[in-house]
Order: sequence, then structure tokens, then C-alpha cells
Amino acid sequence: MRRAHLLLAGLATVAGAAVFMGGGGGGSDRAAEARIVGLPLGQPPAHEIAAFANLAQQPAVTLPSPATRTPTPTPTPAVPATHVEPTLDLDKITRDGDRYIAVLGDGRTAVLTLDPELQRLAEQLLDQSRAPRGAIVAMAPDGRILALAGRRTEATKGAREGTFDWRLATEVWAPAASVFKLVTASALVTAGVDPQDKVCYHGGIRSVTERNLRDDKRDSRCESLAYGVAHSNNAILGKLAFQKLQPKSLEAEAKLLGWTNPLPGLKGISGELAIPPAHDLDFAKAAAGFTTGDGGGAKLSVIGGAVLAATFADDGEQPTPRLIASIDGVAQPAPPRRRAIDASVARSVARMMVQACDDGSAAKSFGRGRPQRVAGKTGTLNVTEPFFMEHSWFVGFAPAAKPEIIVSVLLGNSANWHLRGHEAARRMIDRATTASRREKDPTVISVKRLHTKTSRNQW
Repeated sequence: MRRAHLLLAGLATVAGAAVFMGGGGGGSDRAAEARIVGLPLGQPPAHEIAAFANLAQQPAVTLPSPATRTPTPTPTPAVPATHVEPTLDLDKITRDGDRYIAVLGDGRTAVLTLDPELQRLAEQLLDQSRAPRGAIVAMAPDGRILALAGRRTEATKGAREGTFDWRLATEVWAPAASVFKLVTASALVTAGVDPQDKVCYHGGIRSVTERNLRDDKRDSRCESLAYGVAHSNNAILGKLAFQKLQPKSLEAEAKLLGWTNPLPGLKGISGELAIPPAHDLDFAKAAAGFTTGDGGGAKLSVIGGAVLAATFADDGEQPTPRLIASIDGVAQPAPPRRRAIDASVARSVARMMVQACDDGSAAKSFGRGRPQRVAGKTGTLNVTEPFFMEHSWFVGFAPAAKPEIIVSVLLGNSANWHLRGHEAARRMIDRATTASRREKDPTVISVKRLHTKTSRNQW
């Protein structure tokens, strides 16, 4: 296990030709998974106080659920919040006993929201992945960042040893892939598409073609929008977007969901957006999560993925991610939420995310035999420049009915991968929500009892 991390500024922009794989499923390295189960959580030497490095195991993870709120009836555009979050220099974050602190520019000391155990696990999972690039963010439903980790290695095929780089969690460096299907699904439901109405199609596993956009004699199967999202089918999403949406309406939905918003206090941004303006094949491809030859499509930061998932977890209300718990001993209030999309639309998309974990593209990690249901979305997109990298995404929340934890994972794997995004997310979710830990920790139990929001029994 490494004993120090060097913080490295900047990161290479991943660009070039892309080969798309819709699901994000695939096999797993069982031996590698087994090693993750019992990862040691030893106490670090006293001198190791570098930012985020070598965390000690804590007795519990406290994840309070959001209080009951009365939803605003209509969505509002993304606008800068009146709450001003102090900007942190993440390079100067240090470990102080069982907490993280940072000295602000004006000399005040901030105590951070990071949970030491989840932070340590996130770093261990990135080490286990050996990916050339990778990042994990865990967040409470109210926006408190519980883990913020990034790792890179200059070995293009990955390596055991890597360099900690938090920028991989806050900056945009990868295409959103099939995660963008959540935006398209939201736009389609808003436009009046019933998630259960059937659409006939053919293909759609790896591509969207001109033949997929209109009814074709090759259309041999009929499934729903919900199926298309859950199984990451490109033909279904491409066809429905082409037939029901316009480029401007899809772009507007992404912006309502905060896709291009800056991240207050974190020197980052949720994502980048370049929807092709013409109503053509490139538009349909972008709606399904592809990047196009002229740079069109959507990119997403890992923390942006957490914010997106949190929006569907909370009936369309979007939290502001935050890292500061208190300043000079004074607790900092949570920034106000904003209504991003209508609650009924958010619930429809959330149910599609549950289906993805029940029997869709994430079922290998979250399917049968689980003590609780999870809502999520996978995505996979390969690039060849500046070197081959398979981007493996998972964004989601758990438990599905009463969310306690939001997780966003992106692994930029080599061809010989050791861990997929949904597998790492499962470990984070299990650590945060396991029943035995909750029963042993009265703090978590009391917080759970305070959560009075109606359970989503329809799941």
C-alpha cells in the first residue's frame, strides 16, 4: 500500500476517435474483486498528513437523509446560487486526526465534510483498478462530499503504482457515454413519451445508424424507453430522440439538469455540452451518448455525475456539492437546493435507473440477492487518442427508495482492466449502507428515523 501521494497539476485531455459500447457490463476479474473485499484499513504513520493520503478506519459512516421538503411545482433554469461557497485550495488539504482541514485564503481554518473511511476506500479501489486514469466521488443527498479521489499513472496500460490527483474528480476529462441517456430520457418524458410505450428497432448494441432513425423492415424487436435506458440500447434512444426531440430541446434539458454549471468552491465544472445543431444522425448519436467526429456530444466530470444522480434521487431537486462543514468552529449551512426538473419526470427516470440495476446493464453488481435495491446508470466509451482507454462509468444512489448515498465512478481502463465502474460503486455503496453497520451505529439509526420523506413504494 502506498504511503504518500504526490499531487499533480493538470491532466491530459482525452480526445480522438471513439468506439461505443452501450452497456458498461462485461466480465470481471474475480480475483481482483476478492482482494477488494478485505482491503486493510491500517492506521497511517503520524507524519503522513498529505492531502487525502492513507486514511485510518473510522467506527461508522454517518449519512443523514434530506429533510422533508415541499417540492416547487415547476422547474427553474440553472442560475448562480446566492450562497457563496468559499474556494478551497485542495492541494492544501491535510489530515488532522479523524478529520480533514484546510486553511482558507483569509487564514481561517475549514473542517471538511470528507468521511475518512469512504475516502480511504475510494483511494484503495482506484489503486486496485490500476487504471491509467480514474476518479470516485461519494456524496450525501444534501450535497456533502464524503469522498473525493482521483488517481493517474503515466503507464498507458495501467500500473500498480499511481499518483493521487483530485482534479480527475472535479474536472472534465472524459465523454459522458451512456450516462447522457439519463438526460435524453428526461427530455423524452417531458415531451410526453410514456416510458412503457413500445418502439420497434434493430441493433443498437454498439452503434446508431441512419436505418435506426425511422421505421425499417429490419425492426424485428419492440421494447420501451425504460428498457432502452436500463439496457443502454443505442437504437431505442437514438430513434426516440430523432422522432420526438429537437437539438435545442435536448440541450435545454441538459442545462436544466445543471450539466454546464460551475462547481462553487471546487474550481471545477459539472460537464461540457456540444449538441449537434442539425436534426440528423449526429444529433441522434449524441442523444444516445456518442461523441461525433466534429467534437459534438457531451462530456461529464465525475462530481458532475454525482450531482446528476442526486437530482433523480431527490425527485428533481438538485443539491449544491460542498466540502466545507465548518469554518473556525462555526457550522456552515447547506446551500439552497434548486428545482431542476418536474418531480414526476425525475421519478420516471429514477425507476429506469432501478431497472438498470435490477436486470439491466448493472445487474451483475446490483441484481438478485442484494439486501437493498440500487438505482444507477452505466456507460462505456472507448477512445484511441492519446492512447487506448475504455471509460467505464457508473452513477447512482442507494437505497433506491430512500437514498442515503450518491456515488459516481469513472475508470479510464486499459484493454486489460481489473475493475469496472459499477463494481467499484458497489463496494462504496456496500460500505456506506450495510445493515450491520447501521444497526451498530445509533447516530445513523436516529438520523434515519428523522427521514420522513415518503418511500418510493412503486419500485
